Amino acid sequence: MGLSFTMDGHIYIHIPFCLSKCRYCAFSSIVTREVPEDRYLMALFREAALYRDRGVFSSGSIQTLYIGGGTPTLFTPSGIKRLIEGLRNIWTFSEQAEISIESNPETLDLRYAKGLKGAGITRISMGAQSFSARLLKYLGRIHTPEKSVQGFLHLRDAGFDNINIDLILGVPGEKPEELETDLDWIEKLGPEHVSAYLLQHEPGTWFAGVKPCDEDKVATFFARVVDRLSIIGFQHYEISNYARPGFRCRHNMAYWAYKPYLGLGAASVSCIVEGKRWENVKDPYKYMTRIERGLDPVETVDSLDTKEIAFEKKFLSLRTDHGIDVKDMPEHLPLGLFEIKGNRAVLTKKGMLVSDEIFSLL
Repeated sequence: MGLSFTMDGHIYIHIPFCLSKCRYCAFSSIVTREVPEDRYLMALFREAALYRDRGVFSSGSIQTLYIGGGTPTLFTPSGIKRLIEGLRNIWTFSEQAEISIESNPETLDLRYAKGLKGAGITRISMGAQSFSARLLKYLGRIHTPEKSVQGFLHLRDAGFDNINIDLILGVPGEKPEELETDLDWIEKLGPEHVSAYLLQHEPGTWFAGVKPCDEDKVATFFARVVDRLSIIGFQHYEISNYARPGFRCRHNMAYWAYKPYLGLGAASVSCIVEGKRWENVKDPYKYMTRIERGLDPVETVDSLDTKEIAFEKKFLSLRTDHGIDVKDMPEHLPLGLFEIKGNRAVLTKKGMLVSDEIFSLL
């Protein structure tokens, strides 16, 4: 791939190691207690250097770095620090760069949280998923509600002032009082950001064979989350995301705005050339071996035509409160599914619940 770019950029790092596999998880990850931290870091640095040598982000600066997984917090704080410093030696980072990491509550004690702060992390996303012990067990999570609370408080004590909490809605058998407990904890803890995802019954996961939650119940839960979070000061800026003013996730906003991003690591995806997307080999050991042998880790490349690019830009923007140009909205769509703001069409709560159907009409 002949690449030469001078624009600002966004980087995603995939760390695909976990202590256990959650029942709903369709992300690329492997279960292990022997995390090859040093070897994986060296592979990441070599891959990053390859892109730098090809001119990627050569004259711009990195605006956001997102470390996801898997469970990235299985790496030591010193390993996370080495990762960030190593990338800073390869590319120029903006002084205001957002540097995020995903975490699971069972990995967070005060010492570890302070280590992440010292490593240069500016934003942290904690996968609580639920504050119901019953639902956590059903989802296949290995932490407890108490661990989520303790983990959050450790992050605060470590000095983090930009914390996201992940929740999952619409779990089969979920009770209204369990959702209210989740929202009570959000109000008590006071994070800057909440990601509340509807449970997806993805092929290949345990939930693929489970009957989904009743649609009316899901709609009620979704509306309750929107209303309750709005009351306590959150802006609903994307279908599944809520932020206090000034705390929208800049990395994800770059995805939705179709900005160029580079993925490093096993199973990571890149799109730094409009219309061209590529994905690395999924198996982390095959990824490391390829890098060590001087081989390209890219496994698949997709090329999009002009029509496909236009569709992606519209559906990604329509996920957000920026919406799309009114003239691009499908004709004869009931007005209750969207509202007009200036010359923009923005989905309503009802529209968000049927967004996949609306996207298919764009």
